[in-house]
Amino acid sequence: MTFTRKQTAVILTLAAVIFGFTLFQASWLADNPSGKPKLVADHAAEPVRDSAGCVASANSGFGGNTVGSDVAALQVAAGSGASAIRVTTIVTDSGLRAAPQFESSCAADKARPLATVAEVRSGLTRPEIFWQVGGKAAAKQLVASLPKPAIDVADQNIIIGDDATASYINGLRPSHSVFSIATASKCASDYRLSGLWGSVPASCRNGTMLLTIDDLGFTLWGWPNRFLARMKDANVRLVIAEDVVDGQIKGLTDVNQYGDIANSFNGYIWVDNIEELGPALRR
Repeated sequence: MTFTRKQTAVILTLAAVIFGFTLFQASWLADNPSGKPKLVADHAAEPVRDSAGCVASANSGFGGNTVGSDVAALQVAAGSGASAIRVTTIVTDSGLRAAPQFESSCAADKARPLATVAEVRSGLTRPEIFWQVGGKAAAKQLVASLPKPAIDVADQNIIIGDDATASYINGLRPSHSVFSIATASKCASDYRLSGLWGSVPASCRNGTMLLTIDDLGFTLWGWPNRFLARMKDANVRLVIAEDVVDGQIKGLTDVNQYGDIANSFNGYIWVDNIEELGPALRR
């Protein structure tokens, strides 16, 4: 088949555009990012139980009170390779408390007081905490209960909430430490359009992007290294999870899922079973 000069010019122009776009998004042209991924434990580790299946009697040594079983279970998760852990909070008649970290049918466990925010924070000296709260009132209590400066220390207290939560925190001081699952997911979808031109959207800048395993690949423009470089320049916190189900983050459940994530990724990986997935990543 022969082509006219005009057809040949069109073909060469298209080839040049495709080549230029491919080169523009080429991961290998970006430097390897520094740092390693941080694992986020979705919940506390399964605690040690006594012969009757009770927890509080066996693990009540923290601070001389029975909230120690919850804090001990969180610390075990941190010791299994977590760099951070999610702590869900609930509003009770006594104020904001950490939600129960495990199920138990024992009367002693059901009767134990729930740990306060201050008790959790002081008991967990190592990991970062993703505090999950709902609404302005809970966010206000959380900030009041945390050591100062609660929202100024990068990646020590990260807050997940709704729009009201983010509005309250940012009203105190615009902060990188707060995000909602909805806005973090929107950041990812917005980038699929703006990333074509190498631009990080406003919905991402100085915020958080939540990605699922299925989001990764060549359509995540510049993935991995050029993408990571763009996110670093825009001060974007990156979180990879297995999925988002009913508006909640679902962590990785299988060690084989690590193979879907680029070796150069240095953001957060949300995991469901830290006792198994933590040691597996660090081998």
